[in-house]
Amino acid sequence: MKERLSKNILWIFVLILILPVLGQGCFGGGTQQTGPSGPDLGVWKTSDRGQSWVHKKAFVDGPTLTAAAADFAVQSIDIDPQDRQALYLGTMDNGLVYSYDGGDSWSSFDALEATDVRDAAVDSKNKCIIYAISENKIYKTDTCGRDWEVAFFDPRTDVSFTQIMVDWFNPTIIYAGTTDGDVFKSTDEGDSWTVVKRVNASVSSLKLSPHDSRLVYAGTDGDGIWKSLDGGITWIQIRKEFGDIGNARRVVEVVPDPSDPNLIYLVHRDGIAKSPDQGLTWEALPLVTDIGENKIADLAIDVNEPSRMVYTGPTALVFTKDAGMTWEVKELPTTNHGAVVKVDPSDGNIIYLGVLPSKRRR
Repeated sequence: MKERLSKNILWIFVLILILPVLGQGCFGGGTQQTGPSGPDLGVWKTSDRGQSWVHKKAFVDGPTLTAAAADFAVQSIDIDPQDRQALYLGTMDNGLVYSYDGGDSWSSFDALEATDVRDAAVDSKNKCIIYAISENKIYKTDTCGRDWEVAFFDPRTDVSFTQIMVDWFNPTIIYAGTTDGDVFKSTDEGDSWTVVKRVNASVSSLKLSPHDSRLVYAGTDGDGIWKSLDGGITWIQIRKEFGDIGNARRVVEVVPDPSDPNLIYLVHRDGIAKSPDQGLTWEALPLVTDIGENKIADLAIDVNEPSRMVYTGPTALVFTKDAGMTWEVKELPTTNHGAVVKVDPSDGNIIYLGVLPSKRRR
């Protein structure tokens, strides 16, 4: 904590010195900055649930401050479970990037050798322990990012890790998924790993129930959802239960409801479906279609008001206040594609949007 505090003080000092010279307009101020004004990748933030957006592109590089964060191609956004101001970005070309001030400034972990970071996860009880995945490797730091080690690597060079998550109840347990359909589990903080499930498609989503961490959902790109009620010992496939709901077996994301232990949402290639009974029955949500190429990239729920949700696609953000019965479409604040959306766990009006280049997808 002292290390984070000292870094924040340094950043604030740098910002105070440099921002008056550069002007707020250099970093987006309080308005949208797109197109001719410069690169518009990285992270955008709203504090009024999408009415206005700020481009969070200030990047601290040693003693200098630049707008380099506007070039980040963001594949994941993770919020520290103990500190909502601490954010971690998995990027395509710039490694794992972090902010300790809610996105106002960003910095990179220079000691991490990986440049293409697909996802990251923070220990739920020790904020200095962070995991990151890149290609066929799982990286770990227990020094708040000063040092990194390869906790595990898959010898198959054509296999990449796609997902990683830490058990919120017992953070010695970590799960990771791969493009080859393996679900790995570690019970000793990443020192050793075991395959607990092999499926017939890439693992596209890994989620724990926020009510019982033994309930694990593994979404796949073609093999539906696999569910475990006992922390990965046994598994149940959810596929035939989709019935005639579009292309539901090609899962983009599984999103458990934060208030109802039985309710889960499924983002798939053709839309969103929900199940009130952990996957036994499903119904499709009525959606708008003008989000670009009929593809939803990510769905986020306000943990304090679960009826409020937001999803992003290539050209729009779509909001609901009534658990998906009606939706409101808003244009993206960027000329590129919305890839990741995160709602602040303490304030549902604060939303982060991660952006990918228009021609590149996760």
